[in-house]
Amino acid sequence: MRSMSLAILMASYCLPMAAAAQTPPTAATLKAIEAKVRPQSWYPEGYYDIRIAAEGQIAETPRKKSEIVFDWEDGKGKRYDIIDCGAEPINPEGDMLLARYGFIAVDISRLRYEFEMLGYPAAVYAEPLATFERARIEEAAKLSDREVRIASGEDIAGDDEPPPAETGAAGEAFDETFVTAIEANRMRLAPKLPSVIIEGGCGAGEGGPIIVRTTPPGGEVLLINAFGFKVCTRKLVDPWDRFKCRWNEVETGVEKNNLSGRYVFQIKWPDGTVRKGTRDITPDYENETATTVTFKKVGS
Repeated sequence: MRSMSLAILMASYCLPMAAAAQTPPTAATLKAIEAKVRPQSWYPEGYYDIRIAAEGQIAETPRKKSEIVFDWEDGKGKRYDIIDCGAEPINPEGDMLLARYGFIAVDISRLRYEFEMLGYPAAVYAEPLATFERARIEEAAKLSDREVRIASGEDIAGDDEPPPAETGAAGEAFDETFVTAIEANRMRLAPKLPSVIIEGGCGAGEGGPIIVRTTPPGGEVLLINAFGFKVCTRKLVDPWDRFKCRWNEVETGVEKNNLSGRYVFQIKWPDGTVRKGTRDITPDYENETATTVTFKKVGS
């Protein structure tokens, strides 16, 4: 869904019997993020791995300053809108911990990254951001598994119960008190920096279906959301293990809905050739017609 991606990790070449394409960040790369983002005593079990993975995800696809700071020429100066209408979907693929806390980790990581990138002193945002993160984690912890699954967009087959009230579990609700605290600090410590606002105004739209193909035909296609792959990289010795990590085999030549965002792939052809890499999958949001995504054995 995000159109401003700055680094699309694409496979560049292929050799028989080997993985020969550019791959996602290693465990060591994600480990290095810990120097900047420390665990908190109130983090629930498993959340820190998700948060570090989220930091890695945001660093790969940051929003440009021109996309988040505006001047409406109304005399109020420049403003930083904290709402991200182009945020990539999480696609937890049945991982309840990721479904419960993934949206929160991505939102908090993005805000921390953007405040730092825009030059706000840590004294302006660090404490309000930590308070905001803790409040959202505590809210999400109270949700039932069913509420989490529905909030993450999962279609629960055979469930005739009415949907729960809006919970904000998907990270769409921002607390006004958070922005108020940030603004109070900014006015006191860095008044020349853009004011912080909640503007948003995001439109809805699921986009058209995706058709996955391989060239030549016959390749076995395994996909996992790039964020989920980073979480596996934090937890597993081998995140490419299709059974220990939540890889999904995608049938080729048929329309698939809800397939959008950045994915890590591994494709295996009958002759043993394997190709691995990362790919952005973008549906047609305007006409909602089918979009074909082709994974090639050789070439880009």
